[in-house]
Amino acid sequence: MIFQTLYFSALRGELLLVNGGFCHWHLRKDGQLTIREIIVLPKHQNEGIGTQMLEELKTVKGATSILSRCPADLLANKWYKNRGFVLCAKQLSRTKRKINVWRLDL
Repeated sequence: MIFQTLYFSALRGELLLVNGGFCHWHLRKDGQLTIREIIVLPKHQNEGIGTQMLEELKTVKGATSILSRCPADLLANKWYKNRGFVLCAKQLSRTKRKINVWRLDL
């Protein structure tokens, strides 16, 4: 199922591949770009790859904001905060895991 999802995202141009990572995203008609996954391989972390992908997302035609959900217990929350994202909501997942919702207006 995940491969089919990524395949159709790639066809829509909503998959960004870089050496050491990838980003799967979706742009809604209202201009909200939602990061579905942003992954940097552990051996390539702290090399600026995530920031490189974020900068690319900022240039997506029609995007007015970027939204991402991140489990509250992950260090990635600091990454979002350090790049100007604002914590706009807190949610619980189906498994009761705390999720932070981050937003960056463009």
